[in-house]
Amino acid sequence: MSPACAPSTDQISLRQPAWLAAILLTAAIAGLHFYFLLHAGGFWRDEVNLINLAHSSSLAGMEKDSFPILMPLLVRGWSALGLGHHDLTLRLLGTLIGLGIPAALWLAAWQARRSPPLLGLALFGCNSTLIVFGDSLRAYGLGCLLIMLTAIAAVAQLRQPSWRRTGWLALLATLSVQTLYHNAILVAAICLGASAVCWRKKNGRAAAQVFLAGLVAALALLPYAAGLIAGQKSAAVIRTGLKSWRFFAAFQDALGFPLGQYVYAWALLAAALIFLAIKTVCRTAKNSAEAGDAAGDLRFFAGTTVLFAFVGYVLFLRLAAFPSQSWYLLPLLALAAVGFETGLPDARGKMRAGFFGLVAATALIAMPTANRDLHTRFTNVDTWAAELNTAAAPGDYVVIVPWFCGIAFNHYFKGEAAWTTLPPLADYTTHRYDLVQLQIQNTNAIQPVLARIVATLQRGQRVWVLAGTGWMDVPDPGTTAAASLPPAPLEKSGWSETPYTMVWVSQVAHLLGDHASQFARAKNPTAGKQIIENTELFLAEGWKTP
Repeated sequence: MSPACAPSTDQISLRQPAWLAAILLTAAIAGLHFYFLLHAGGFWRDEVNLINLAHSSSLAGMEKDSFPILMPLLVRGWSALGLGHHDLTLRLLGTLIGLGIPAALWLAAWQARRSPPLLGLALFGCNSTLIVFGDSLRAYGLGCLLIMLTAIAAVAQLRQPSWRRTGWLALLATLSVQTLYHNAILVAAICLGASAVCWRKKNGRAAAQVFLAGLVAALALLPYAAGLIAGQKSAAVIRTGLKSWRFFAAFQDALGFPLGQYVYAWALLAAALIFLAIKTVCRTAKNSAEAGDAAGDLRFFAGTTVLFAFVGYVLFLRLAAFPSQSWYLLPLLALAAVGFETGLPDARGKMRAGFFGLVAATALIAMPTANRDLHTRFTNVDTWAAELNTAAAPGDYVVIVPWFCGIAFNHYFKGEAAWTTLPPLADYTTHRYDLVQLQIQNTNAIQPVLARIVATLQRGQRVWVLAGTGWMDVPDPGTTAAASLPPAPLEKSGWSETPYTMVWVSQVAHLLGDHASQFARAKNPTAGKQIIENTELFLAEGWKTP
């Protein structure tokens, strides 16, 4: 059905199976969001980083993150309403953003063909990676929502170009790039896709309007240029390169929901969009009258946009050289989901039964799978910090490893015991990769920590080590600590801090194993739970001479 055609009352009746199924699926998705709200637990390091930036005294302070300033501004405004004093009320902001995504899918499907977004809800709305990381107090959920709204605004502009719609497109595109830097790639893809439709329709004025909207969004990123260039040096600590196995694992994790085979479903649907776009071009080349077909415009826009987005996004991740994570791909999937709702035609005849079967099977598998995944907690650092608030005496010493776990610990620990990280840093409010880079060039970086451990044990007080799971263990008798490394960069690992942290952990563990009368792992109250930032606690006390 052409999107310009008005639907009949029967077609949009809530008694129709498609509408009823979509409403029930939307309600179930909303339930998953609120379920996760109640089970997410404390804030992990990335969220604490953003919370601290949101309370910076200046906009320049808010820029010191891997994201632009829109999400910190939003968190600051939420806190100004009195809703930022408790973890649950602060998390509610992320939940409300997450609930906006199924709403955007409804808007896209209604605008394109006046039908419910069954495919988008089943494949993307239920995705547990989207709910967990989209609802987190980071910018991924807001970035997904705004890129979806930008694509929807582009569709509105293509259907009926006007300066008012151009303004909306420019505003949403600007907000998108002010949320996630890599949304700039997707905004560019949307503008290229829309321009391709204008080329097909030979509408130069509409193409100029789309170009202007994209230019406004691009210019909005200029204030960040100096900071991004200056941050390139310290970012070398985490720019360890995009490994192909990790990249494909991230795709598998993000797209392979609720089963790994759904990667192929996403790939086939994207290929179908691109095929329909090519077919539309061929039809237009043979018959210029086809250029006025509204449904063809949407197919062409969706296919070209998804193609440009995928190529540009992969290239961006490769050039950025950051280790790929599944949640980095969420904005790309969000745009693809809008493309499915916008560009794929309604299933008819025998295909209709197969389509409903696919959606129903996906939903039936997705709900229990998502429910299982949503038992995930972001961190247990808050749990350990609460325990150490009372267990660690004023003269005790707490060591955190790796250093970035100190960001969440600094947020939750209110006790009187002194604490530090490996390596020790001067600031634990944000990710200070610049300070880490300095420390891995210092061959004596942890010498003050080792000296304080010795002094603490010798005066009869305790040393606590809060270590990321797998980073520390009680060393076997007779083994020796790892030798110190030369200053960074290393020949094989470059500026990566990981080899240094592993050596420092070994040295601390052997010092405690050799000299503490007792050195053991503490009982973990969160054992067996799915935790993203998972840590375990070790306790050393007493002094002995080996």
